[in-house]
Amino acid sequence: MRKYMTMNDYSYHRTVKISADKCFARISSMVKEIGFVLLSYVDMQEIMRKNFSDEFHPYYILEVCKPAAAREMIGINEEYGLFLPCKIVIDERNGVTELMLARVSRQSADYLSADPSVARKYEDELTRLLEKV
Repeated sequence: MRKYMTMNDYSYHRTVKISADKCFARISSMVKEIGFVLLSYVDMQEIMRKNFSDEFHPYYILEVCKPAAAREMIGINEEYGLFLPCKIVIDERNGVTELMLARVSRQSADYLSADPSVARKYEDELTRLLEKV
């Protein structure tokens, strides 16, 4: 796991010292404050427990969408839908929780040859949110 915030071409990572459950609660509430909707989430720990009787570390995959962002991006190119909704991952191991965000701006720029600035403005909103967790 990374020890601090990083951003590469395809993802943003930030390590925090609070539990995945607390991060999940905070992020679920905070996304609403900036106009995003939590569409769904996957609790991998629960899935592993039910399907394999395995002990698995806390791991959530959240799918969030800002309707105005989706409308703008899909209005530019309908294939933007391939990259929506935005995904946030919360992964807790050994008392350290890592927050991860897929960078739609880079993925869409590579695949669609699109101007990444449109996706980046919404991605930056989520990055700023994760920096406050």
